[in-house]
Formats: sequence, structure tokens, C-alpha cells
Amino acid sequence: MFLPISRHLLPALLLLSMLSYMSAQTPSSSTSDTHTVAVRLIGLDGQPGPVVQSPLVVKTDAEWEKQLGPAAYRVLRAKGTEAPFCGNLLDNHKDGVYFCAGCGLPLFASSSKFNSGTGWPSFYRPFAPENITEIRDVSLGMVRTEILCARCGGHLGHVFDDGPAPTHLRYCLNSISLVFKDEAEVKKLAPESK
Repeated sequence: MFLPISRHLLPALLLLSMLSYMSAQTPSSSTSDTHTVAVRLIGLDGQPGPVVQSPLVVKTDAEWEKQLGPAAYRVLRAKGTEAPFCGNLLDNHKDGVYFCAGCGLPLFASSSKFNSGTGWPSFYRPFAPENITEIRDVSLGMVRTEILCARCGGHLGHVFDDGPAPTHLRYCLNSISLVFKDEAEVKKLAPESK
């Protein structure tokens, strides 16, 4: 009883599977234009705004290297690490926000910065959790959690569970991955000032 139905459905199922396979193999020219990520931008008073959909920032390696320069490219795109105690933001104690050097996404507020003694700028929480992507990193013979900018995929550093209260996290960052803007600059980015 089921055999005749199966014979009639078989060609349709084969056609559907072929079409599905072909569409998966054909690159879409508009794919990079339509991909977005949910992030929080600067809102009122320099605080995280509501979640918005922002286009992913996708560039070729040559475009990134031209934009960033060799040193920042080595860290942000090739996942390098700057030497400890050498970054220009390690001893920055001004109030403001740290943005991604690759795409300008707000990543960390100065209010969560602390001196970890490690030689890299450290924070106990991100500006908005949506703005950071965490991935498992098994390089260098250890298991760590790498942190990336959610919008451009730039390498920022790593997060560890030995930070201060209230989160007990230590986001250990490369200065060269960040651009700092003080409170006056951040206020200019807020929606109410536009």
C-alpha cells in the first residue's frame, strides 16, 4: 500500500533535495549586505541604548591592513597579542568608553576598568554583552575564552574568571584593539545630542 505512494513521491523528493543542494552551493552576492548582528550602541547619557540590528563589518585582509596599519592588523585580524605593560591604554584613568578600533562598536566603559597587574587593560564587564562574542581558544597548549568584537570579528583579547566582584570576570584586552573616547566625546554620540 505504501509502495505506490513512495514511487510517486520519490521523484519529487529527489528534485527538492537537488534544488536544496544547488542553492546551498550557489553563493549569494547580497549575503554580506544583509547579514546583521544585534548590538547596543551609545544611548542616552552614554549608557547602552536599546538592542538594534547593525550590519556586520566585512572586509578583505588587504582592506583591513590598509585601515588598521600593520601593528593593529596583527592583533585585531591575525589574533596577535601586544607586549604586556606597553599598551597606550593600560594607565588611562579618564572617564569614557572604549570602542573597537576596527569598527567603532562600544565595547567597555571606564567604570568597569580595574588594575589587574597583568600589563593589559582589564575590565570586569563589557559595555553591553551583545557587543562581545566569546569563542573557545585552545592555542598555546591551554583552554581559554577569546573575546571578539561582535560586529567586525576583531580579536580583542581573552576573558578569565579571576576578576573582581561583582562579576569575578577579567576581560584582558589589547590596547591596540581599542579606541578610547572621553565623556565629552561619548555625549556627542548620544541620540539626544544629534
